Amino acid sequence: MATRTITFYPHRQNRDGSFDSVCLKCFATIANAKEVTELRSYETEHVCIPSMLSNRGQLRKRVLPDSR
Repeated sequence: MATRTITFYPHRQNRDGSFDSVCLKCFATIANAKEVTELRSYETEHVCIPSMLSNRGQLRKRVLPDSR
């Protein structure tokens, strides 16, 4: 049975009353909405951008076999 990783997206409230959803893996603000309930659809669709992970050192380097 495959297990699915559950990612937690904390929300922060802005001065204008809107809410941001932040990915804890890539630290991107993935959505902004007037109601917290509107953020769920964005969170379920979010995919971290590999270059953002790479810049933060979160990607594992692939070790290629020695071709000698």
